[in-house]
Amino acid sequence: MRDPLVCTYKALQEAIHHVHGQKFEVRDDTPNPIEFKKVLPAANISYVSGTYEKGLMREYEPWAILKNPDGTFAVGTESARFNYLIQVSFFADKPGKAQRLSTEFMSFIEIENELPIPGDKWGEVMEIFLATPPLPPRGQPDLYQVDATYQCTGRLITEQVVNAVDVSKFKPKVG
Repeated sequence: MRDPLVCTYKALQEAIHHVHGQKFEVRDDTPNPIEFKKVLPAANISYVSGTYEKGLMREYEPWAILKNPDGTFAVGTESARFNYLIQVSFFADKPGKAQRLSTEFMSFIEIENELPIPGDKWGEVMEIFLATPPLPPRGQPDLYQVDATYQCTGRLITEQVVNAVDVSKFKPKVG
């Protein structure tokens, strides 16, 4: 099964690359000021808090069924739900640049508040919203940072390939 936190980091990393370009440096470790000065501008993704809930009985209810070309079926079931607070920090050599990088990403998220989950062929997305607005730039000469916290929620779909699908065993949801 895929790790929902890793999926969240990858979705954020792809969104940052979409906004700032593929060569923009994005890390997900403890920022080392000496190392960050070498790769400016850059971003860092950090876990703040969150929850992860296993699918329990939802893993037995088909979310979707796809027919494969070889006659088998791919059955997608919900394996996990997640809700994380993630801090995204942007680093630059001047306070105005760090603020601009953060603001550009924030405006992209306000427009596109659903990010595709990397590697998910079922069309699942991660919802992302600004949880706390960015504070003014802080730091020292030649290394300033702007932090903003985002709430990321979503679910992961796990695929199982079967030879036949017996719909008589599926229980309809009472809505």
